[in-house]
Amino acid sequence: MSWIIAGLIAGVVAYLVDYVMWGKVFTKGMEGFAEQLTPEQMKAFMGPAMVKSAVLALVFGVLFAWFYNQFRPSLWAQAGGPLAGMEFGTVLWLPTILLSTMGGSVWWTRLRPLHRATAWSWLIRMNAAGVAVGLLMK
Repeated sequence: MSWIIAGLIAGVVAYLVDYVMWGKVFTKGMEGFAEQLTPEQMKAFMGPAMVKSAVLALVFGVLFAWFYNQFRPSLWAQAGGPLAGMEFGTVLWLPTILLSTMGGSVWWTRLRPLHRATAWSWLIRMNAAGVAVGLLMK
């Protein structure tokens, strides 16, 4: 399968995972980090925010698939598939997301719960995209 199509599908998977993580899992304790909007403001905000999130997820999926295609021969899981995709996603997540969010939480102690939630949601998002890309580009 083409890496572009695999990337678009991975972007949809990442979008759905992101929606579940921030809409259902990381809800308690995050109220202090969001703006307090009236119902009318929320309606005006949610439409464009969902579109922006979808576009960013699709771009993420396509870039993820392209980089996976470039680095696939260098992975430990030589046979490809979901394990190789998860390996690639975790290898990307470790230095970029984990270290940056945990490093920022050293100084911004009030934001520590938000940093932790961001780090773990990115790990899940990257592994979900990795499974999708690994399965589709095998």
